[in-house]
Amino acid sequence: MKIKGLLKGIVLLVVAVGLSASLTSCDTDDYWYDGPGWNDGTFNDPDLGGYWALVQINSENVSGYDMNYLYFNGRGRGEYYYWDNGRRYVMPTYYNSQYSGYGGDTYQINLQYGNDRPTTMNYWFTHGGNTLWFQWNEYGRTTTYVYDRINSAPW
Repeated sequence: MKIKGLLKGIVLLVVAVGLSASLTSCDTDDYWYDGPGWNDGTFNDPDLGGYWALVQINSENVSGYDMNYLYFNGRGRGEYYYWDNGRRYVMPTYYNSQYSGYGGDTYQINLQYGNDRPTTMNYWFTHGGNTLWFQWNEYGRTTTYVYDRINSAPW
């Protein structure tokens, strides 16, 4: 009788360890969407490197809790600084660039915030590379974000 109890305990322990390992072995910190076109001609644009502060959305100035900030390390990773309910947060980002192939100097950024689905946006620079424009198209609507280069992270 004691052996049956011992065997039952061992079986339960093995099952518990197996379940524990399967639940904790999933590491999503390095998740990177590898969708169509992301590996074709992608590169890390050195001009993106550094810190950027959002200053406009669709020609409307932003301030206060609408502000957010981006950091690109030049090697495909960075950080997104944002406000939520009056609290400051930082989220890892993953990115790469690609030439859009539509003529001219049209570049796209594939940008992923944390574990969210990635977004692909057109981008360009003005003001000697100190202003970064993102243009995002979704559901037939175009949204334009304007970021200015800043010296460091806001927090």
